[in-house]
Amino acid sequence: MPKHPDILILGSGTTAFAAARLGATHGAKILMVEQSHLGGTCVNWGCIPSKTLIDKAEMYHAARRGRDWGLNLTAGRPDCPTLMNLKRRAVETVRESHYQLELENTPNLEVLRGHGTFISPHEIQVGSEIIRCDQFLIATGGNPRVVPIPGLDEVDYLTSYSALHLPCFPQSLLILGGGVIALEMGQMFPRFGTQVRILERGPVLLSEFDPRLTRQFQQILEEEGVHFLFNVETRKVEQRKDEICLHVGVGNETLELCAERLMLAVGTAPASEGIGLEKAGVETLSTGFVRVDRQLRTTASGIWAAGDVTGPPLIAPAGAREAITAMENMLNPAAGATIDHRLTPMAVFVDPEFSSVGMNRLTAEANGIQAIENYIDLDRVPKAHVMGDRQGGILLCAEKGSGKLLGVQMLAPRAADIIHEATLAIRFGLSVVDLATTVHVYPSISDGLRLAAQDNARLQGLLNGPIMARHSSQFS
Repeated sequence: MPKHPDILILGSGTTAFAAARLGATHGAKILMVEQSHLGGTCVNWGCIPSKTLIDKAEMYHAARRGRDWGLNLTAGRPDCPTLMNLKRRAVETVRESHYQLELENTPNLEVLRGHGTFISPHEIQVGSEIIRCDQFLIATGGNPRVVPIPGLDEVDYLTSYSALHLPCFPQSLLILGGGVIALEMGQMFPRFGTQVRILERGPVLLSEFDPRLTRQFQQILEEEGVHFLFNVETRKVEQRKDEICLHVGVGNETLELCAERLMLAVGTAPASEGIGLEKAGVETLSTGFVRVDRQLRTTASGIWAAGDVTGPPLIAPAGAREAITAMENMLNPAAGATIDHRLTPMAVFVDPEFSSVGMNRLTAEANGIQAIENYIDLDRVPKAHVMGDRQGGILLCAEKGSGKLLGVQMLAPRAADIIHEATLAIRFGLSVVDLATTVHVYPSISDGLRLAAQDNARLQGLLNGPIMARHSSQFS
């Protein structure tokens, strides 16, 4: 271990490794401090284990659904030991092949095991060892948020971490929350046979998505047997024999809801406590997230932060991009590298998938941009009829007049893959005419993006006259 590393990174997850990789490549001596497993949340407790089980739940659901299409398939009960071993192997394989192997084969990169705590703006203590460094990156990530509910400490509740490490699937489950994790888990568990009720404190699911999409997905889940309650006020929770009972208020009504297990899916809290930020002079927001500027600098000189510990968008690829931005500034103080998450796509891994990138009409107009927004149902896309999945849609937002693409939201099969076409279009300033006049594979779900762009271009009168002529002659 280097006694005096050039850069010390708190954490060893996706964010930390992205920064460490770049720094080591440029010859800096990098030391990561990690108190748990390499790979952080995404690999060990989030993305990899959850998506492994979600994928298998989709296969299991498809096998039973085949009866409606004349396919004589019989799906027996899930084999929990096999499924859980598969999930464990996926986690271990990714951790060892992507993180441990890279650590072993990257010069200038080392890991010190233990809990790191600032004892001054230039010193970290790990166990009995004190390490001095001039530059630090805080990449400690986040943890499942736990809200104060009377009686919660007396029941064996689940979070998104512990729910993925059960030996098998419970008979019934109450999920508190209506965001990304609540919906991913809220579809996966019922497909394996769990009775699920989702309780959302607000009036809608996934408030960052258009209601035309979320209403359809709510209907999909209801058809799969999931029950919903909205505008829920949680009052207390208690253990009652083999059940956990939640007392809630909905309007003027008081309800008692009981299930075998209770899961909290109410967001992410920053892992910013217990690392000595106050001794380093690093300020946090009222929410606990570390305060950073657009260059990812904290309020303390020589200390940067990136990833979930700094707040939304709270997704691993965004954290990695932030880490690279921070490291560029650490290596070259004149770099002035910044991050703009309007170009960061996101997805919700349900079936069909949600995805989005950029702005909608309201956010565009809040930024002083006049915008034209249009929506098409997935029913218009021929591939949806081929697949038998016609529920969903595509929402497209473009600048008024120029047709420059500003944002896209989708609910469709493989939307998480298709959204990258829109991401590139926004990044490089392409217009709806560019999308509408690009040949797409037929039949494909991505052709729906072309149809939506075509509609927007027609609404703006951009598929006539000189603009259309200019695009149609580019290869002549």
